[in-house]
Amino acid sequence: MDVLQLGASALQVPPISIGAMFWGTRVPSAVAHDVLDRALDAGAYFIDTANNYAFWEPGAVGDESETCLGAWIAQRGPAGRDRLTLATKIGARPVRAGLGIDHALGLSRHAIQQQVTDSLRRLRTDHVDLLYAHIDDAHTPLAETVAALQEMVDRGWARAIAASNLTAPRLTDALGVAGDGPRYAALQNRFTYLPPRTGSDFGRQVLLDDAVQTACQDGQVTMVAYSTLLAGAYTRADRPVPPAYQHRGTHQALEVLDDVARELGHDRSQTVLAWLTHRSSPVIPVVGISRFEQLDSAITAVSTTVPLPAVARLENARRQAS
Repeated sequence: MDVLQLGASALQVPPISIGAMFWGTRVPSAVAHDVLDRALDAGAYFIDTANNYAFWEPGAVGDESETCLGAWIAQRGPAGRDRLTLATKIGARPVRAGLGIDHALGLSRHAIQQQVTDSLRRLRTDHVDLLYAHIDDAHTPLAETVAALQEMVDRGWARAIAASNLTAPRLTDALGVAGDGPRYAALQNRFTYLPPRTGSDFGRQVLLDDAVQTACQDGQVTMVAYSTLLAGAYTRADRPVPPAYQHRGTHQALEVLDDVARELGHDRSQTVLAWLTHRSSPVIPVVGISRFEQLDSAITAVSTTVPLPAVARLENARRQAS
């Protein structure tokens, strides 16, 4: 696979990020470890987790994904850790079990220091490669948040910093207060081929809309996306397209997707992933993986060359469906 540079940082990653959200909960740790070994052998070494995954699962508290990865790191040792480009997120963990994200620990300097300390302990490593601010914290000045994240780089606890779920104005402001220190190298927002219905409410999740994409391009921020496959809705008959993505433009957009998929010899999901990586401004998809077949399918997709006319047809179809 080709590699992409994350913003102005020194990190280079493949065009896919392996999502570990349910590792240690829905996905048993032993299975997750085998999947990770196979991913690394295939060159998919950009691993995505968070300090609150997956607190909403029955019996879970939010430690599980990082703890699962930490067990793998402990088993494989320094040589194994060096094979990973490991990203985690802080800021959206509930202050105590039983509460939701509306009661998150946030992104004050003290909260960032404590959360990173805890994440490194669970991950059994002395640093992460990419540290995300998970959700916006309107109660803490951006300057304080960015300075505290930069401090994590200065301490050697993170190699680069990033954000998730920021609007275009908040991203621009965050880049502006970074001064001469490290700036956000990546932004991870919600994005897929099908555009959502205007006015759809995704709660704390922020779309990678046109304004955000422009802000990323202007700020030299690499775009990363979650929910790219709509939890299997593109290919699974038992998982219909979510209501927020069902509107009068959906059918035509899916017809164009089907046409390109046939040309590539892929299914719909693979075609979406291939399109993301071949856009004029590429987007790195975070793909939740629980089985070898999912991993192999996703890697095949992002390794496939998509002709520029096909990319343009998908772009036009998405634009007309908006």
